[in-house]
Amino acid sequence: MAESSPRRPRARSDATSQSRRDANREATPISPTRGMSGISDSSNYRSPTRRISGIDVPRDVGSEGFRRRSTARSARTGSLTHRTTLAERTQGQFTMGGPEEGPQLRMAHEPFVQPGYSDLNPSYEQPVNAKPVWSLAKPLPRVVRPGMVPTKEELLESWLGPERPAENSQKLGLEVDPNDLEQGQIPKTADPRKMAAQVEDARLQRENNFVNKVLTGDVGSTRISRTSSARRRRPSVRFDDPSDQLSVVPEGPSAAPSLEGEERPHGSEEPLEPLPEQPEVDATTADALPDLSALQESALPEDLHPLVQELVEDEVHNNHTTWSVIRTHHREALAESLAVFVQLTIGFCADISVTVANTGNSNTTAWAWGFATMMAIYISGGVSGAHLNPTITIMLWFYRGFPKSKMPEYFLAQFIGAFVAALTAYGVFYQSINQYLLTNTDTGIVTSFVTSQRQSWIGPATAFFTEFLGTVLLSTTVLALGDDQNAPPGAGMNSLIVGLMVFVLSITFSYQTGAAFNPSRDFGPRLALLALGYGSELFTNPYWFYGPWAGSLCGAMIGAFLYDFMIFTGGESPVNYPWERTQRSMRKSRMKWKKRLRMGHRRGLPEKVYA
Repeated sequence: MAESSPRRPRARSDATSQSRRDANREATPISPTRGMSGISDSSNYRSPTRRISGIDVPRDVGSEGFRRRSTARSARTGSLTHRTTLAERTQGQFTMGGPEEGPQLRMAHEPFVQPGYSDLNPSYEQPVNAKPVWSLAKPLPRVVRPGMVPTKEELLESWLGPERPAENSQKLGLEVDPNDLEQGQIPKTADPRKMAAQVEDARLQRENNFVNKVLTGDVGSTRISRTSSARRRRPSVRFDDPSDQLSVVPEGPSAAPSLEGEERPHGSEEPLEPLPEQPEVDATTADALPDLSALQESALPEDLHPLVQELVEDEVHNNHTTWSVIRTHHREALAESLAVFVQLTIGFCADISVTVANTGNSNTTAWAWGFATMMAIYISGGVSGAHLNPTITIMLWFYRGFPKSKMPEYFLAQFIGAFVAALTAYGVFYQSINQYLLTNTDTGIVTSFVTSQRQSWIGPATAFFTEFLGTVLLSTTVLALGDDQNAPPGAGMNSLIVGLMVFVLSITFSYQTGAAFNPSRDFGPRLALLALGYGSELFTNPYWFYGPWAGSLCGAMIGAFLYDFMIFTGGESPVNYPWERTQRSMRKSRMKWKKRLRMGHRRGLPEKVYA
């Protein structure tokens, strides 16, 4: 053709197009949003996003509320499912970790589960948050520790002499709202005594409300986590679930607010409802109070307060063989040992390969240690928490309520994993190490496994504070990543971020000491080299104690204190305890140890029970 004519649209039968649209309209399921909101007429449906933004419906959006797709691709695929927009899926809730996971995205990542699998493996369908896991792979659990809840004696004292709301504040002439105090709305003043009185009143109100709920049995809502705790392995498509319904807000100025869950706005001058007076209880009727003997006892997890023990759901296990029973009782320790083995084996092999090559880049080892840590957390983060470090375990016990009954098993697993990892790495590079030792001293091989003063001019103080400062930064970052009220990363990102953090700390502090920040990472290889015949000079230098042990332990405790003192607001941290509660906890701990060591019992005299 000498002259090109404009391309004409491809002819398409109107009847065919209309029938296809009718088929799509009939086969397309009702949108969950529309179905759950109770709107039967599709023409009245308005997207929540458009309702808020005020954007009119585009011309290519039909009365059904979804965008018509008449492209060739949609015609080829013939998909009849409803394709929602990103705004509809996320409702505008974007974070740095990406949009919030919706039902469609969750279903897309769920694996196929054959019918009957959950009957043979019951633990697969149990709630994800059935028990607390102090993990570096996700936010740390929120537990009620003994220092947060009154004892039996304190409860009886409050019943015998009930205080009025904000009584301590009123004694100082402060006009405060008890509701504001309970919500923690305490203004900053120049007089610390006034702030302390309001803090005391607020704490007493919260504790009394909590204890009353526990004693009356109204604790069902406490089981529900802030995030969904149910593992949806086989979600069914249901559009009549009332839990996911959108609240219908009537339009117009005369719309009455909902009475259910209505809160009095802050600053309102409406008078407070009179509080019912507490009945006077004398000594004769004190026995009629609920049995609070459980307050003096402890259960698993050990640092979880007995008042909320029943809120921890029982685990479901898959015990198929005899070994599975043993594994069930020691699964956390086994997972911790495996994770430490993987991490340190990769790290030691990287260090040895750089040493024996004589031309390797030292930054290679920093990358290896970082990604090895990431792999270890992915391996056991959901089971043992992947502490990988005794100082991290001690820090989580002291500041976040990790059960101390599990600590000895964790320590043993971490040291065994480090010992076996050192032997494995040495065996893999055995021939290369022997070839290297023909022309070099064994100093490079030793420093590939253990940490020490890398230079002759580095003194004990420098070595100690190198390990101390590195562990301060490590523990602070670990607690920040585990704080769900700070800026937690997206799902699955904790492991990668911790690995990158280890890489940064390695290239920052490894020049002077080797950057251990971990007693098991240094002590386990020392024992392995001692078993391989490297001599007792591994322990003649006291660095092995004041560096990886004292330096890292002090750094972990100070780093956690700095984070809790400046940022963390949870009551499970001793930094946020009342000092009297801390002293009481220390007294009870001493009494337990005396009782265990048979030091506190005298024949013929009853033991003194401390509150």
